[in-house]
Amino acid sequence: MKKEVRRVNFHWRSFLFFVGIFILFWLVFQVFFAYEDCRSRECFNNNLRGCDRAKFVSGDDMIFEYVIKGEDDDSCEVVVELLQGELNNADSKKLEGKKMVCMLPFGVIMNPESDIGICHGRLKEGLQDLVIKKLHSYLIQNLGKLNLEIAGLSKN
Repeated sequence: MKKEVRRVNFHWRSFLFFVGIFILFWLVFQVFFAYEDCRSRECFNNNLRGCDRAKFVSGDDMIFEYVIKGEDDDSCEVVVELLQGELNNADSKKLEGKKMVCMLPFGVIMNPESDIGICHGRLKEGLQDLVIKKLHSYLIQNLGKLNLEIAGLSKN
């Protein structure tokens, strides 16, 4: 019995066609969907000035991730996500993973969370609640001192 040997034909044209399609898709992705990964505030600010797509992680007590999505009318859309809240504040820890969308004026360089009036989302609501709780706590702790100062009876 004679064994049949099958020869596999390798088609260079097909191979080059698929490699070309892959490269085309990669280029389209890089141009329209990829974000520059900024490692410094300067890089992020340069991208924010032109409203160019970029990602940046920053923060001291609270760590935020900023993603510049691009232009929307006369504004620059920036998504802010809280990655890590303050370690000694349980309320801020509850906000981890929450996001807000901020519409910054085009060409303006600022921290989006510094003016949350231009933002909307669950993170904005949570940050406002934190501020209200801190203000309430401050008023309760200092109510007696404030009453004395209002009455003009301060110890100074």
